[in-house]
Amino acid sequence: MQRLVKNIRRLDCEIIVVDDHSQKPVVVDEARVIRNPQKLGVGESRNIGCRHAKGDWLLLLDDDVVPSQGFPSFIGEFLPKLKTNEVVGFRIVGFNTMGSRRVRAETSDTRISRMLNILFGVDISFHSGPSRFVPAPAMLFHSDFYASLGGCDSRTYAGNAFRLSSDLQWRARKMGGRLMFIENPFFEHLDIPGGHQKGHSENDMYFMRNQTIFALRSGGIAALAMIAGFGAYMLVKGFRISILVRGMAQGLAVVLRANCSFSE
Repeated sequence: MQRLVKNIRRLDCEIIVVDDHSQKPVVVDEARVIRNPQKLGVGESRNIGCRHAKGDWLLLLDDDVVPSQGFPSFIGEFLPKLKTNEVVGFRIVGFNTMGSRRVRAETSDTRISRMLNILFGVDISFHSGPSRFVPAPAMLFHSDFYASLGGCDSRTYAGNAFRLSSDLQWRARKMGGRLMFIENPFFEHLDIPGGHQKGHSENDMYFMRNQTIFALRSGGIAALAMIAGFGAYMLVKGFRISILVRGMAQGLAVVLRANCSFSE
């Protein structure tokens, strides 16, 4: 965290760190720290940080990324050209430690990965410019546009940062937003052990639950393909069929309840 703040400090901007009720309170020099009274998750933590921010633009960052050289000068020239409804995401490079494996976290530009990303609802263009979705760990929003979207839907997608982000971006596009992907400068993902080393658990069903909700809300005629494709991917990764079925059932129930409430 301190390394990230040190790099961002060059922007001469307000820096807010949201401590999501960690066991040891976060202390960071040259940043305002807001500590949640209880663990609220990444989505609500981002919403809290954005509500306290005073600037016009919000750079939402995970705590395990750092910008490449040239980022401050790029932002200085780039921001004045942006419109309030434009959302920007930056390329991520680096590695994740996942159990005993060390896997590349770089935004992939292979044809197969791109097809999978489109199927799952996270299409990331590998050329700078307009995109359907942009990487979640580093996103830039105008504060007014973020507020108009209602921020991250942490009530629906709590605990699933990947889906929180794509839902937020999908709603941004529905509201007339334009998403842009920037290759350079980029952000490096630091290989910090911890969250990526957990094994399978009952909470795994929330991945399938959230994918089902997102696909039914945003996929249209492609919703079934998005659900089936994601389920097949999860099976290959070792998730149990019973967990996936429970997740799909819960996701369908959430969407049906919302539709019934809207009709009433």
